[in-house]
Amino acid sequence: MTDVSQIERQLYILSLLSDSKKGYTLDELYKNLFMVGIDVSKKTIERDLDSISIGNFFVMEEKRGRSIYYVANKFGIENITFTASELISLHFIKELLKSYSPLDIGNIAINLVEKIISNLPQPDKAYMETLGDLLKVKESYAGLEKRLNQEIIATVRNGTELNKKLLIKYHSFNNNEITERKFDPYIIEVYEGCYHLVGYCHLRNSIRDLRISRIKDARILDEPFKRPKNFYGNYKKGRFGKLSGEEEIKLVLKFKGEAARYVKEYESAKADMLIEEGDGGLIFEKTTTMTPEIIKWVLVFGANVVVFDPKALRDESIKYAKGMLEREWE
Repeated sequence: MTDVSQIERQLYILSLLSDSKKGYTLDELYKNLFMVGIDVSKKTIERDLDSISIGNFFVMEEKRGRSIYYVANKFGIENITFTASELISLHFIKELLKSYSPLDIGNIAINLVEKIISNLPQPDKAYMETLGDLLKVKESYAGLEKRLNQEIIATVRNGTELNKKLLIKYHSFNNNEITERKFDPYIIEVYEGCYHLVGYCHLRNSIRDLRISRIKDARILDEPFKRPKNFYGNYKKGRFGKLSGEEEIKLVLKFKGEAARYVKEYESAKADMLIEEGDGGLIFEKTTTMTPEIIKWVLVFGANVVVFDPKALRDESIKYAKGMLEREWE
């Protein structure tokens, strides 16, 4: 069993109670904690409940028959007034969340906004109804999650919250293989509508980004890990798209004509550095990892992009172009 701090344990107890409508008995809390590797006495759990129930603020007791259930307080929002700008922003949030409806947290967020709207005064509700015709919010592209395993998501969340290593079986997109690996789950990230797990992969000996829907099995190990400080900022700098490759590369491209103007206007966030040249060309530099996404992205620009580095990408692009020219269409 793994030792966790008192704060971590209490937060886990509070999260259990918050997700349950009927609450938990002391025995049920003990079993749930034991299942995720937290082996403490029932007396310790009682002290934790007392600690997080000071002033009856977070947790209350309900006697049902011979059993006592611990239930998280539900908080209400009353007598809140909104300005017109705030109501417009509320409509914006509601429309924006539609992209994330395939995710459990997305649906909960949508229901939360709907609950707030349903409790608005009638004039505010009427104004909100008119906003649908006055302000359109295009849903952002999201790679819709269709085969999410809720048990795996729960296991990953528990490992992340409790700072415990996972043993996972992962189906890699790049080589279409399933590998077993130890993984330190640093954070869960929602990226373009999909759940990603970012952490240290002991198989690859580096930080990796795994799409959770591609995790075929996961269990929590009795091994703690330490999350590096400020790792996420450095990690984000090396990302190019949805996929994470094994080989780090220095990507150097030159865009010409309309492609240069397009990249500067719409794709500049992908680059570490953009250099405008006197002939109207644009040098694009990025340190990242090699993935199929990069090849497809480069090919879209056709003759308006020149690959300087890496050589492997240049060769692959030429190969694709020749293949398209030689293909016999029926």
